[in-house]
Formats: sequence, C-alpha cells, structure tokens
Amino acid sequence: MTVQIENVTAGYGKVTILKDISIKIPSGQICALLGPNGSGKTTLMRCINALLKPCHGQILIAGQNIAQMSRSRIARAVGVVPQSSQTAFPFSVIEMVLMGGVSRFKTWSAPGAQDKRKARLVCAEAGIGHLADKSYHELSGGQQQLVMLARALFQETPVLLLDEPTSHLDFYNQHKMMNLVRDTIKRKNATALITLHDPNLVMSYCDSAALLKEGRLIASGPVKTVLTDTNLQTAFGDNIQIDITSRGMYVVVPKQPDYRPAKEPTACAEL
Repeated sequence: MTVQIENVTAGYGKVTILKDISIKIPSGQICALLGPNGSGKTTLMRCINALLKPCHGQILIAGQNIAQMSRSRIARAVGVVPQSSQTAFPFSVIEMVLMGGVSRFKTWSAPGAQDKRKARLVCAEAGIGHLADKSYHELSGGQQQLVMLARALFQETPVLLLDEPTSHLDFYNQHKMMNLVRDTIKRKNATALITLHDPNLVMSYCDSAALLKEGRLIASGPVKTVLTDTNLQTAFGDNIQIDITSRGMYVVVPKQPDYRPAKEPTACAEL
C-alpha cells in the first residue's frame, strides 16, 4: 500500500512539532525517518497511526484518508513496533505475539491451534523461538523489541511503522532485525516507515529516506540523493561526512579532527 503524507502540520496543544511535511512511500519500499532528537520523527509516526490528528494536511493509505478509517480498519492496515512497550500483566512472549492478530480474530474467540503455530513460526524467524514460553517481563530491552517486531509481523498488515526498533539491540541483532524487515517488505510488497539514528543502517537497508530537523523536511527521496554531505551537515552539523570504504561501500563517519601532537614539555630550569 502506498502511504502519502501531504502537507502535514501537527503538534501538542499550542506547540507545533511538524511543519508542512510531505512524503510519499510506494508499496514494496522501506523509508527511513532520520534526524536529530526532537526533530518530529515519533510525532509523524503517531499521525500515521491516527493517534495524533494533524492540525493541517492529511495522510492517505492506499488513497484513503486515515482520519476517515475506523480503529479496527487501521489495525488491519498498520502494524506498529514502538520504542518500548510495557504491560501490567505477566503475559508470555507467545501471548504478546498473538495479540497482534486481535483484529483478525472473531469477537470473544480465542486464537486457534493454527494461529498459535503461526505465532511460534514468526517468533522463530525473529530469533526468539526459544523464548516463546517465557514471561515478557523477564526479557531484556533488546529481546522485548524483537517480541514487538514478531507481534507486528504476525499482525500481517500492509503498512509497518517501526519507531527506533534497533535502539536496544546489539550489533548482530540490529542487522538481523533489519534483514528480517527488508525481506518481509519485499516478499509481501508491503510498505515500511522506520525511524533510525544510524545513517549507515539507512544506507544498507532502506530504499528511501526523509531527513528532518526541527520539524521541517530537509530532503526526501532515494537514499543516495538524501544522504549527502550537505544534507547530513545541515541536519547534524558540519562534523559529519560520507566516506567510501576499500570495498566501495558508502559510510557516514565523523570528520577526523586535525591532529597536532603535543609539544614535549620543557625541562624546568634549575633553581
């Protein structure tokens, strides 16, 4: 499903966070939202999931204004992987994942055997199959993020929103999660919008990017046209640049400061 964000301005009370944002994400693509802390990435996610109503503009999913969709229709269209998720009840991992299918289950009905097999399969794909019967509360922050990814994948929505899904993950699991998201989006011709802090993950896994600063859009489009020295320096300051590795890969790195060796201390004159 194509996601269109058209001239969206949004905020909280009298405080405006997003200012006239327009982005289009075609089916089958992963779009990264990138920008400094406080640039409005999570606020835009809340607008797309209809948890926050824009002051101006609209958001269309497959041509339909999300403001006119029911909550159950949104749940069937949009899956969310939040930054963190807490629950007051001691649910197991498999129970947390099965909650992703609530919009498909009949009223007052419990998940069937086929649903439970599918949920365990999704857990295995996310690398948490061995944790399926453990309490969600007993898991580390990184493991909980993988559970929330598995729940969103079990939800089987054509649009996936991921809000900093790698923030608690180690290096290996960051790439494992991004590979799983990319493979799922390409296989199902779905659409994903993902907020990330690491531009190198954007370079490696995303088709397009939208670069924000202070609620305004600096640039959007294919990754290589958005992540340029000029745009990144506008967003993050002039201490960042793009280099090319010996293998021909583009990587974003801090600029190396000029190195000047300290002068040898002079010996104190004898008194």
